[in-house]
Amino acid sequence: MNLKNIDYYEIIFKNSIDPILFLKGNKLIDCNQAALDILKMKNKEDLFNIQPSQISPKYQPDGSLSTEKEKQLIQECSNNGFSRFEWLHTDSNEKEFWVEVTLKKSTLNNEIIFIAGWRDISTEKEKEKTIENKNKELKEKYSQIESLNHVLNDIKDADLSEALMLLEEYKKALDESSIVSKTNTKGIITYVNDKFSEISGYSREELIGKNHNIIRDPKTPKEFFKNLWEIIESKNIYKGIISNKKKDGSIYYVNSTIIPILDSNNEIKEYIGIRNDITSLFEKDEIITKQFTDNLTGLANRQKLVEDSKSFLFPKLAMININYFRDINDVYGIDVGDFILKEFSKRLSSLSDYNINIYRISGDVFGILASGDYSTDSLKNLCLEFLDKIKTNPIKYNDQQLDLSFSIGISSGREWLLVEAEMALQKAKNNNITLVMNLENKNKDALKKKVELTNKIKYALKNDNLLIYGQKIINNITGEIKYEVLMRLKVDDKILSPFFFLEHAKKARLYHEMTRKMISLACDYFKDKENSFSINLTIQDITNEETVEYLTNVLLETKTNKKIILEIVESEQISQFEKVSLFINKMKNLGVRIAIDDFGTGYSNFEYIIKLNVDILKIDGSLIRNIHKDKNIFITVSTIVNFAKQLGLEVVAEFVDSKEVLETIKSLDIDYSQGYFLHEPEHLI
Repeated sequence: MNLKNIDYYEIIFKNSIDPILFLKGNKLIDCNQAALDILKMKNKEDLFNIQPSQISPKYQPDGSLSTEKEKQLIQECSNNGFSRFEWLHTDSNEKEFWVEVTLKKSTLNNEIIFIAGWRDISTEKEKEKTIENKNKELKEKYSQIESLNHVLNDIKDADLSEALMLLEEYKKALDESSIVSKTNTKGIITYVNDKFSEISGYSREELIGKNHNIIRDPKTPKEFFKNLWEIIESKNIYKGIISNKKKDGSIYYVNSTIIPILDSNNEIKEYIGIRNDITSLFEKDEIITKQFTDNLTGLANRQKLVEDSKSFLFPKLAMININYFRDINDVYGIDVGDFILKEFSKRLSSLSDYNINIYRISGDVFGILASGDYSTDSLKNLCLEFLDKIKTNPIKYNDQQLDLSFSIGISSGREWLLVEAEMALQKAKNNNITLVMNLENKNKDALKKKVELTNKIKYALKNDNLLIYGQKIINNITGEIKYEVLMRLKVDDKILSPFFFLEHAKKARLYHEMTRKMISLACDYFKDKENSFSINLTIQDITNEETVEYLTNVLLETKTNKKIILEIVESEQISQFEKVSLFINKMKNLGVRIAIDDFGTGYSNFEYIIKLNVDILKIDGSLIRNIHKDKNIFITVSTIVNFAKQLGLEVVAEFVDSKEVLETIKSLDIDYSQGYFLHEPEHLI
């Protein structure tokens, strides 16, 4: 065999069982089959020209942004020629996995490239986590035993009665604050406190001697309780949320801790359950969740589509419109129209799988959102096959066949996903064709416009064309006026709102410079004014150390720390609780007040608001806009206001655009109003 002409490197690259990837700058340019396998991808093309951080969670486990950490590690490798580190990735199904990355700097055709070798260490990490959890449990148990031993060793005969008295006081404190029960090893109740009887609706006599499943929620799967018993029978402590059933049949939720009590022979003697009622939190979250659901069809709505498109990997959207639907309503009536929408929704729902989600976007427009390795061609074929099935098996009402026609627009890519799909759909309707595809990076004119916008933003920053506008926030009782400072950009003699440039500025890495400029202009303007003022900060601002340091310095220099309100954009999903909490505490120590903006949208979480030390809740305009004519929205806002008042928070209603809305929110005892009906944003600087 002649071995001289064999390309050993090609053989190794293709046949290596470990994933190998090539990067130019910070973009992937090639990979082997092993890399596609671990990422659950079918084609290399889905991977090309994206950054490793785009196939990763937004944050690495150490709390750092994947995008920022990626730049740091590539720079280290560029400086040193070699780097080895651990990294958390996600595959096309959004499942996380750990790899040990060996990154090597090299050259190809006189250009610098980086070669990344991956070693899957997910199993090792899982074992580490298991060991860590077991060690933590052991430490907790030993700590409890040592504390008890310490108490016992300190007790002298003369002090025994006092110790018993203290134990009785501890029991009293527990009974007053928690729902407590004891059961024997077979689950038979031997003790309940008053709070247990109060919340369950059963008397103590009705509970003692009964099996604990007397309060079991029938909707809870048997597997749940099987798992619970496996945990506690193994002498481990169970912690989790359980739904229970009251005597009257209603459901309540408790945050439960079930502890096995061991005797001197290390055998289980009985179980103690300690619970806290969290039903109100579940009810409030359920009200907010309803804002994601279309009432008629039960499908997720446009708002949910927007949220999902931000988080899904490689999103592709098909927007389907039932043509001439208004004519159907006029001819057949609204009841028939509603029937068609519900039947069409049912059929669309049959398409759902792990990579497909279905939405009702507006009246007669529906959406299919694909993600991961589900290609745009596959989405196109899915839509066309679905329409063929509709033609062969048309929707019928009272045995009358309804011949429907459809238009479809398809787009891909996270940026402008809905806008491009709507453009494609409109093009299909205008040209009387079934389907139009408008894919990201396939439109040279669109790409050219993005480059032009980047240059215009840079020019505006250099030439002081970043402007601040102010909108009044008015006290509903005293008339006191505060201002929210709003960012505007002067481009080609036009004044643009952030809707037209902010997301693009983030991608062009100009966002943090704009935020700092905004902070400087606002604080300088209001330092000699009597009014309080607020500025918006995103999670990206809060987690950027340079921006936080800059903000702190400017506040102290201008002495505006006791005038300013920092509005944290709630729809950004406040998931990095520790970092957000540290930031809030740091600002509060300076005398700064904190508001949560856009509350009531996507990620609204009452538990976070309870834990975070904030001062103000701003209710999102999507709720306020229709509060005077939608009973469900009125109830939702009322719930939020009551929740805020119980925590001592001020409440601001945004998007007050009419007298009717203003009167309605005043009736709910909302503290402040903001919106175009009261004041349009005006140019400050």
